[in-house]
Amino acid sequence: MKDLRLFIDEYKNYLSKFILKGGQDDVLFEAYQNLIKLLDESLAQAANLLDIHNQVLKEVLNIRNDNDVVQWIYIERATEFLAQILIATDALLLSLKESVEKDPLTGLYNRLAIEKMLSKVWSTAQTTKTPFTLAMVDLDNFKSINDSYGHIVGDEILKEVSSIIKKSLREEDVVMRYGGEEFVILLPGTDGSSALNPLERIRRRIENAELSEFKLKITVSIGGAVYPDDRPLEPDELIKFADAAMYEAKKEGKNRIVFYSQIKN
Repeated sequence: MKDLRLFIDEYKNYLSKFILKGGQDDVLFEAYQNLIKLLDESLAQAANLLDIHNQVLKEVLNIRNDNDVVQWIYIERATEFLAQILIATDALLLSLKESVEKDPLTGLYNRLAIEKMLSKVWSTAQTTKTPFTLAMVDLDNFKSINDSYGHIVGDEILKEVSSIIKKSLREEDVVMRYGGEEFVILLPGTDGSSALNPLERIRRRIENAELSEFKLKITVSIGGAVYPDDRPLEPDELIKFADAAMYEAKKEGKNRIVFYSQIKN
């Protein structure tokens, strides 16, 4: 946590200015700029800020526990100040959450975001009675590239592959880095037969690409699972189904697409 005392002192300074200068917007703007810089995620919680606000307000208005009478206009201005600061911290927390859910290498959503994204697509599919496909994409023999060329080249290939996948999909589709050399793709409103086209496009484009400065070739194995056709009981089951289909694609020789419906008994 950053210096709490410094934040409290600065908060007191701006709250005093805002109350005594009649609630001027320029004071709020300056407070936004400077107070946000002093916040971290643990401090930028509504409950913590409310405690600080109440503590500082008593000091600013010189309120004692024997209930000194204070002019209501000051209370109203102080409440307005707190409300505006909370709006700013909400934006800060949202940006922090976004950064945590993004993979720093590829810029894609990471595993932390999958549950949220999958739940949203699942809920929409149930409401609209429409299908969707979840696909698991795994780079074939990726370890050999890391071993032969090093992790810097491996990282470059992951970035280029993620770009190929993203450019091969519609705007409403979602691609996430699941971990290592695995990616998860969500195709809303898409059944298995319709999903085959974009997935084959991804497979073919990666197969034909020359990646990194070494112009390396690589292929991918893709497993697909479909809601509601594969009858998953919960969203996480679709990931298990797609994963099983992807491993079947590996077993069948790699560089291919297999759907869960093709392997289940």
